[in-house]
Amino acid sequence: MNFQLMSKQRKFILIAAGIGVIAMFLPWIQISILGFNAGSVNGMHGWGIVVFLCFLAAGGITLMGDQTKNLDKTMWMAALIAGGLATLIMVIFFLRALDAISFFSVGFYLAIIASLGVLYAAYAFRAAGFNIKDGFDSLKSDIEKKTKADNTEPPLS
Repeated sequence: MNFQLMSKQRKFILIAAGIGVIAMFLPWIQISILGFNAGSVNGMHGWGIVVFLCFLAAGGITLMGDQTKNLDKTMWMAALIAGGLATLIMVIFFLRALDAISFFSVGFYLAIIASLGVLYAAYAFRAAGFNIKDGFDSLKSDIEKKTKADNTEPPLS
């Protein structure tokens, strides 16, 4: 992996995913009583694990294939799905805990920014002519090819 030769899209997705992975281990919720830290919780609980896996998937996708070129349609769609799922979970978490917003800490804010960054970088720096419909069609056809190639056994009579 040569970071200088990597495409702009892959660089930004990889940076955002890396920040997201780090943010998962930082405090998400921190409770202070009279100025003393009474406890904190990082993002590696509950749905945070899914967000962590989305960041890993997005980072892994950027490292696959020819890194000097933008992601192909299938990998682009997979990166969009990973970023979108991470963003959706983070926004839902934020909205559900809106009454306790004063307890949110740096890890939570970094994770939500990183999830938005993955989504933005994948979409904004896509190759010319890529759209969501074509991305889903490409992903669907690749899955169909894989399942047909894996299912080469003749049917039982």
